[in-house]
Amino acid sequence: MIAVSAASAGWLGGATGTAEAASISTWDKVAACESSGNWSIVATVGGVTYYGGLQFDYGTWKAYGGQQYAPTANLATKAQQIAIAEKTLAVQGQGAWPTCGPKAGLGADRSDPFPMRVDTVTGGSVFDNQRNRDGSWSGAALLDGNGQITQTATAALADGTFHVTTLANGRVYDNQRNTDGSWTGAALLDDNGQITAISSTALPDGTMHVQTVSQGKVFDNQRNTDGSWTGAALLDGNGQITAVSSSGLTNGTMHVQTLAQGSVFDNQRNTDGSWTGAALLDGNGQITGISSAGLSDGTMHVQTVSQGKVFDNQRNTDGSWTGAALLDGNGRITAVSAAGLVDGTMHVQTLAQGSVFDNQRNTDGSWTGAALLDGNGRITGISASALAG
Repeated sequence: MIAVSAASAGWLGGATGTAEAASISTWDKVAACESSGNWSIVATVGGVTYYGGLQFDYGTWKAYGGQQYAPTANLATKAQQIAIAEKTLAVQGQGAWPTCGPKAGLGADRSDPFPMRVDTVTGGSVFDNQRNRDGSWSGAALLDGNGQITQTATAALADGTFHVTTLANGRVYDNQRNTDGSWTGAALLDDNGQITAISSTALPDGTMHVQTVSQGKVFDNQRNTDGSWTGAALLDGNGQITAVSSSGLTNGTMHVQTLAQGSVFDNQRNTDGSWTGAALLDGNGQITGISSAGLSDGTMHVQTVSQGKVFDNQRNTDGSWTGAALLDGNGRITAVSAAGLVDGTMHVQTLAQGSVFDNQRNTDGSWTGAALLDGNGRITGISASALAG
């Protein structure tokens, strides 16, 4: 019954005008109509089988490139299904979903569902810069004029919202960007008073995790899908940790990297909530900064800063690592951030002499090279995020 509106109308029939993009909230409305919002459903109607929240048939999913993610739509993540729906929308228009598309206002929505955000700290304030689907940037705009912020972390959630977490005076604040582009404003999340570093990441199940470093130890705080928080719980009592980064993978696991005495450790959170424990990843001994990003193909990349240079280490889907390889030999880099995009690319931002550079990794593994993104000259911190899958 939930596939009737798509199947009975022949949902790949003639288009009634094309559109190029729609927000995640609009795609959620389409899915609510097509499949009651069940992104893993399989339904057969009239002898035809339809898959996933947006009810792709096998041929359409394949024709628009869906098999780069999974054999059928129901086996792909929500973000991956939307990515293929975007390609369908660009060609077919909302007529590809003849009942549910118009009902959800699909043809009237021109929002980018998968922007990337780069947040920078200058003079204790945070500025937000959005990368659009065409590769253009909105430009850095003031987001939080607190004046005492020392670090920021950014996470993109499966519902299309973003969270920018900030560290000021040893306390952590969280600011949500809604799907309509409005912000809730920074609200106190953790008033510990002794926090020295933060990171954050979102998982495919809609939760978000914020990690904090206090007195050399790492704590993890989960934001549930209803907006509640579990509270900061001890994750790693090492006692000598100075920095932390984290990434959510498409398989539902999360990885938290910690920096202690110049070396990097990796700790995996399994889908049942258990942790493997911190294991040595890079014993360089001279690492001063870390970041990481999960990609839509299930791999993860960890970036490290050592002697002003950036190295990139890929974790393959079988759990093996390629090893840290030189990515940027600038020599003056002091910080790094990274984000994986749903199209399979990754962006690594570097901070050197107060300016930010962006380097894109293409799906074939090549890099475009670091290009100036923000020549402010006084930037002291960076973070980035996008919905990768």
